[in-house]
Parts: sequence; C-alpha cells; structure tokens
Amino acid sequence: MSDLIRTIGWGLYCASSWTWCIGMFLPIIMLDRYGWPGLLVFAAPNVLGCAALGYVLTRDASLGMVRRHLAAMRWFSVVTIAYHMFFIPFLAMRWTLPLPGLDASLPTPDWIGPALALGIFGVGLALSRAPQRAWPWLGAGAWLMSLGAFLWFGVDELGARTWPTHGGEALLWLAPTVIFGFLLCPYLDLTFHRARQAAPSRHAFGIFGATFAVMLLFTAAYAGVISLPGVVFTHLLVQSTFTVGAHLRELRATGDEHAAPAVSPTALALLAVLAIPVVFIARVFDDPGRAGIDLYLRMLVFYGLVFPAYVLLFIGPWRRLRRRRHTYARFAMIILVCAPVYELGFIHGTTWLLAGPLAFLLLYATYGGLNRERAAESSSTGGPAAPHA
Repeated sequence: MSDLIRTIGWGLYCASSWTWCIGMFLPIIMLDRYGWPGLLVFAAPNVLGCAALGYVLTRDASLGMVRRHLAAMRWFSVVTIAYHMFFIPFLAMRWTLPLPGLDASLPTPDWIGPALALGIFGVGLALSRAPQRAWPWLGAGAWLMSLGAFLWFGVDELGARTWPTHGGEALLWLAPTVIFGFLLCPYLDLTFHRARQAAPSRHAFGIFGATFAVMLLFTAAYAGVISLPGVVFTHLLVQSTFTVGAHLRELRATGDEHAAPAVSPTALALLAVLAIPVVFIARVFDDPGRAGIDLYLRMLVFYGLVFPAYVLLFIGPWRRLRRRRHTYARFAMIILVCAPVYELGFIHGTTWLLAGPLAFLLLYATYGGLNRERAAESSSTGGPAAPHA
C-alpha cells in the first residue's frame, strides 16, 4: 500500500473514530440554542484542535505521551464507550427508530435502546480483534457509508429551518469552555495517537480535518428532523459501532497486567450494562425528553472539564504537575469544586459562570500548582526544586 493511500486511510480512520455521540448530536443542541454561530463555536475548535495534534506531536512525542499517561488515556476510552452505551438508548427515547415492525406514531419500546447498545458493544468487541493494518480500511469504509447517507439525505434541510438569532452573549461565555475542551481532549484519545504513530505522514490529520467537517455538516442537515430517517439512523449506528470498536481495540492493544483500568472485556461489558440504564432516570420526570438532554449534557463534564483539565495540569503546555498521590488528590478536589458550576452553566443557562472554573484552572496551571510543587520539592530535598524532565 502506498504512503499516500495509507495517509488517506488513517485520516479517514480519525474522522470516523471522532464522529461519535458528541459530533452526531451536540451540534443539534448548539443550533437549537444559538443558531449558526453556535455550530461555528462547536465546529471550529473541534476540527482545528484535533487536526493540530498531528502537527504538534511527532511520532516519538506521541509514543512518550502514551507511555507516561496511559492510565488517563485508557479512562478516556472507557468513558467514551460508556457514553455511547447511554447515547443509543437516549436516541431511542428521543426519536421513534426506523426499525421493522415499529409504529412510527408510537414511542420506541423501552427495551429497543438497551438491546441496540449491547449489540453495538458486541460488534465493537468483535471488531477490536482486527489487526492494525485493517483499521484504516474500516475507518474509510465507515466514513464512506456516512458520506453516502449524507448524499442520500441531501442538504435541503440545511436551509429549511430557521434557527434562533438570540443568545449571543450566552454563547460568548460558553465559547472559551468549548474551545478548552476540544483543544485539549484529543491528547488523551488513544485512537488519535494510534494514527499519529502509524500514519506515514502527519497530513493524515489535515485529511481528518476536512473529512470530519463533512460529518458535522451532516449533523446540521438532520438537526431539524422530527422523525429519524433510516439513512441517518444507519449513520448513527455505523459511526457509534466504529468508535466503540476502535476504543476497545486500543484498550486491548495497550493492556497488560500493570495497566489501569482493567482491560477485561467482562469488566467493560459490566460497565456498558451500568451505563445503559442511566437514560431511564429521565423517565421519572414530567418532561423525559428535556431530562434526557440534561443527562446527555451532564456527561459532557468529562470532555469539558475532567479530561482537558488533566491535560492542562499534567501534560502541558506549561510546566506540568508531577503525577503523585497528593497532586491527584488536589486534582480531584478541583473537579469536585468546578463540576457544580458546569451544571449551572450547561444545564441552567448561566453560562457566564463558566468563566470562573476556566480562569481558575489557567491560573492554577500557570502559578498555583507550580509554586506548590516547587515548595514541596524544596522541602523534601532541602534546596530549590529541580526542573521537570
């Protein structure tokens, strides 16, 4: 296989591995709340931040980062798989799924969503056994299937619905947190590191940027549908299955007796089963649809706070914290303090509050954490702290 074909293949692999339950649904919420500017705030840092990884990191730098931060990256994969196990039942609750034997005028039976989620996990588990050389082809196949679904669905809906033009001030407060998440989260994605290490050229990530943007346009095209078309449903299933399979593959490939969390497929299956019923919490509320969206947004705290904060504090770009028990404890306290503010900002509309946690994290990364680390090292060595490796 020529280097050009391999580069394109790994670019499409990244586009498919990153087209998941955030890119296939969050743009709908952004359009509904903020109109086209909301989609731009979502898409620009998403595309550019992920593509930048391929140009910022060399192959050796990627290998070193994975070696040092493997546990955090594996947790990223586990949470991403669990998010999909929630997402599929959530879709079944939101839309009547276009399945044979279902009446489109009636809600989807409750058992359909969990069954589909477990089916996706099972197929993903089977895909995870495919050799590395097969994954660019699988990624290209998934992307081409989604492109075909987009072409079949058409672009008429892009201009058929009027989106709100208000909410500009709220979006301005929200934008920095969105940018923060999408610029930093990719550095914990093992599928991106796989592509950076295996692709013959870093331009695979340029191909990713262009092809992933097409998938976001597809999301915008079906954002206004009331009844879920079959081609869109196929796209959602194919991309979810590919992403779950790709992350299960990375958990297998990076697992050994010292890796955390456990790589056992049985443990992951249990995690999937535990994540699936979360959506049914929404059933106890008067407006299950709204409650389901709120649960969906709450799970974004991992990608808007937990994971990017880890990258900021423990990986860089400034002087990073040492990975010690006391720094992990501090990190956990920071997350616990900031999470309720994210609840108020994302769920209850007070987006101006989101400026507080982000400003604190940036200041802590620049000054607070560094000074405390220096003080700790100075007291333990009897002299000034040595530079970090």
